[in-house]
Amino acid sequence: MSRPRFAVLGLLLWLAMLASCGQAADTVSPVSLPTALPTLSPTQEPSATPVPTYMTGSTIAGIAVGGLERAEAAERLAVALDVPETLDLRVGATRLRLDADVVALAAPLDELLAEADTDLRQGRAATVPLHFGFDEAALRQQLRALAPEVAREPVLRVVTATDALSRTFAYLPGQRLDVDAALAEVRAALAAGEAGPLTLTLQADPTPPTVALERLHEELAALTADLEGVLGLYLIDLASGETLGWNERSVFSGASTIKTAIMLYAYVNLPELSEEHEEWMSLMLRVSDNLAANDLLAAGAGGEGTAVAFTGAAAMSAMLQDELGLRHTYLHIPFEAIDYIRLYGPSFRCGPDGPVGERPYTEMGACLRAEPESMAQLYFMLDQCANGEGLLLEQYEHLKPRRCQAMLDWLALNEDTSRIVAGIPEGVRVEHKSGWVEDMQADVGIVRSPGGDYVLALYYYRPLPAGRDLWFDDEMTPVLSAISGLVYSAFNPSETR
Repeated sequence: MSRPRFAVLGLLLWLAMLASCGQAADTVSPVSLPTALPTLSPTQEPSATPVPTYMTGSTIAGIAVGGLERAEAAERLAVALDVPETLDLRVGATRLRLDADVVALAAPLDELLAEADTDLRQGRAATVPLHFGFDEAALRQQLRALAPEVAREPVLRVVTATDALSRTFAYLPGQRLDVDAALAEVRAALAAGEAGPLTLTLQADPTPPTVALERLHEELAALTADLEGVLGLYLIDLASGETLGWNERSVFSGASTIKTAIMLYAYVNLPELSEEHEEWMSLMLRVSDNLAANDLLAAGAGGEGTAVAFTGAAAMSAMLQDELGLRHTYLHIPFEAIDYIRLYGPSFRCGPDGPVGERPYTEMGACLRAEPESMAQLYFMLDQCANGEGLLLEQYEHLKPRRCQAMLDWLALNEDTSRIVAGIPEGVRVEHKSGWVEDMQADVGIVRSPGGDYVLALYYYRPLPAGRDLWFDDEMTPVLSAISGLVYSAFNPSETR
């Protein structure tokens, strides 16, 4: 009976709670929500983005632009920029004024403004220095035209020594306008806003001067003015073909210089050299061995021994004079054959007795002679042949360029360094054969120098006084080495300051 009573009480309590909740809800103020976004008044406009201006203190090309907008700065620069009407260049005493239009000289307004843009955007003070633009190709053309006008030629000098027989060519370097360097100088100046006058620097010209052979002849005369006896000289410039002679047709003893002709005779007649031939060739040309020379004369004539060497000597002499046109250059008897002649009385002929050739004359035997010009021509022919041209290749079937080069290589082995070689720097290749007798010394060869290759034939005869049997080397060789040095310096003058 008690359980229904409790249920009624619970229901009443629940209804009372509902009533109280309804009352509380009735006391809350209602909230109204906006039905649309606020709108602007018809007379109200949006705020404009401010145009940036250059910060106070800003300069472009040295012109104040602080407080100006970019367009305003452009207008000011266009009016205020001072562009020269000419580009003024100076090289020494020479002055060149180029119209601005010729090289498109201008102040690049757009570039100057662009360089200040970052500072303008970030509100920093801008400082853009003035610089000029130009047409590099047009300016290079103008500088090239200017270069010959301002170049300074080297000054040739002759250096002498008072305590020795010495005379050599030297030079003060010239100066030239290096177009690339000058263009760089102009570019740097214009980049710094300097338009003139611009002074360009001349560069030292490393090119040595050319010594005319006429000038060499003058100095040769000065060098040999006090020489006793007769000097014979013949020079051939292998590049130009120019020649210089000094008693070049006087006739001297051939001495051992004739051994170059013996070498040629062997190569003309021997298709190949045997080991024995090469041994004789080496002895003849390195240390001037006379018996090795006789062996080659005999081998060239197809046999051996002194009797065949006489045949070879006569045939070689005929080759030089009749086939190659070399005047007064021959060897009619083998070397050291006097005893053989006394014992066996072989038949042979020699040249005419007495003076031959042109004045001035020298003392020389009738059987072994040489003329400076002819001997120089022999070397010239060898060089031509080694280069695939010339008379030797036309005349002789056994000669080929490689064989002529082999002959020049043999000559380069000559161990004599006291004559031509003594007058030139160490390491310069010389293909030569020297020779000497009691009253004459000589050397003939090709000098392969940095400044040009040349053939030089030198013969120096000095009469012996009564009671004197011979001249020693130290009395004769200094003359040959001094002349060699003078000629070398003509092709390779030394730089001096």
